[in-house]
Amino acid sequence: MGFKRGKIESMGFKRGKIESMGFKRAALAGVLCALLPSTHALVVGGVEIPHAKVSPNSRALDSVEYPDAWPFSAEDLRPMDPSDDQLFYLIPKFVHHAGGECRECLTKYYGAILPPPGAGAVLDLCSSWTSHYPKGYKAKRCAALGLNALELLANPSKTEWKVQNLNTDQKLPYETGSFDVVTNSLSADYLTSPLGVFEEIRRVLKPGGLAAMAFTNRCFPTKVVPAWTRPFTEPAHARILASYFHYAGFDDVDIAVADVSPDGFVGQRDPMVVVQARKQA
Repeated sequence: MGFKRGKIESMGFKRGKIESMGFKRAALAGVLCALLPSTHALVVGGVEIPHAKVSPNSRALDSVEYPDAWPFSAEDLRPMDPSDDQLFYLIPKFVHHAGGECRECLTKYYGAILPPPGAGAVLDLCSSWTSHYPKGYKAKRCAALGLNALELLANPSKTEWKVQNLNTDQKLPYETGSFDVVTNSLSADYLTSPLGVFEEIRRVLKPGGLAAMAFTNRCFPTKVVPAWTRPFTEPAHARILASYFHYAGFDDVDIAVADVSPDGFVGQRDPMVVVQARKQA
């Protein structure tokens, strides 16, 4: 049935699509979710995620096919309000952009992928006054890059910070192969030049390093890129982010989706989904 030491081995949901003994994927996913206790962890892209679940979101890449060329037009990536994002964030926004339950789920996810406290190097892009990392967590190096200096100064996880608008300057101010993990919480849908940003993410990752792009179903509608709204569903969003990774040079077998949404019926809680990709070692 695909069990490995008491866990479901998913191999990134791209190459191991949970196929076993002739069951259809959707039926088997339902059986597994119903029968396995919550102590069983999914292994997503080589990372054990204790609270990840099998769902339409996690299976969003099962049959994905990428066009030969970059598929997004300038219109797809031009928000309704194209004004300077630094003006939009001129006044600090010390608010949360996701529900409490799904923020807790994101923090738990980060606890599974980040280097041990006091070790490693982490980069948080589009950062703010919180990176949603576990309470008290601080890597040996944690660079926070965002739009508002006051928010970045208040970030408890950072060891260094920089103000930079990735929509006007995609070049990251870090050496090649600097970071073990790159995170982006709830902001990838605002990137108007995502290919350049994701190419830079790949560059600054160490070989074998992991990039994780988290999203929920909330956004500033005038600032989100139009491609994000056509359609406005979690599987579609996962495929958009996966395509950013794909065209930036990440290997498709190293791109995976982790659905770490809170338990409960869709519509009764905010989702939390992470598209992650590992740089080839």
